Amino acid sequence: MKNMQKILIFLHKIIRALGNRLLDKRIINPRIFSNEMLRKYADFFDGSVINVSGWDDRDCENGFYKDYFKNISSYCVSNVSDEDKGLGTVAESGVKEIEIDLIKPISEEYKNKFDVVFNHTTLEHVIDVQTAFKNLCELSRDAVIIVVPVIQQLHIRSFGDYWRITTLGIAKLFMQNGFTPLVIKTNDQSFAPIYCFAIGVRNPEKYKDKFEKELDFEMGAALYGSSMKRVYIEKILNKE
Repeated sequence: MKNMQKILIFLHKIIRALGNRLLDKRIINPRIFSNEMLRKYADFFDGSVINVSGWDDRDCENGFYKDYFKNISSYCVSNVSDEDKGLGTVAESGVKEIEIDLIKPISEEYKNKFDVVFNHTTLEHVIDVQTAFKNLCELSRDAVIIVVPVIQQLHIRSFGDYWRITTLGIAKLFMQNGFTPLVIKTNDQSFAPIYCFAIGVRNPEKYKDKFEKELDFEMGAALYGSSMKRVYIEKILNKE
């Protein structure tokens, strides 16, 4: 039995390694997934957009996120001082840059200033993640779009890597901050990190005729199987 276990573990590692090297990166790269999801929904939003902690606004596909939003009136990026990928990094994208630190109180001038708040793979690097999520919601008067890893290896630079928020946790954080989750979706597959793409809005009635509500809380099923009891989800989400 022990030998069989060793063989299965070895085969699992070999298959994952081959998958990561041989499969089309558009199939297994979670950034490609989150970019495709953003392209799918970006045209439904208008007004002012901010990419919070957005570095230089690159999408890692030789483009910039500002170009995803076709119907908006303004766009800017926020960063923080004294960090890798901090202030002064958006010159090439040509967008306005402001300073916002997600673990500090939001300045009154920025509260409810933006129609859409976009934040990509930042929350896992912020130790006070609940404050950071609250601040993202305080910046927005309409919608918040989140991309965050829910299953991924540790990745650090000069900043740490602290959290893997579950899909259910993301929905719960939206609701605690006065937002209704409309989209919760992951690239649930076997060969790469798993991201969650999520949209929460203050007024769901505004979007009911624009796109369908899609809440898929499954994550990691391709790797570990599913043990989620769907009958309890609504009860858990509405529990104080």
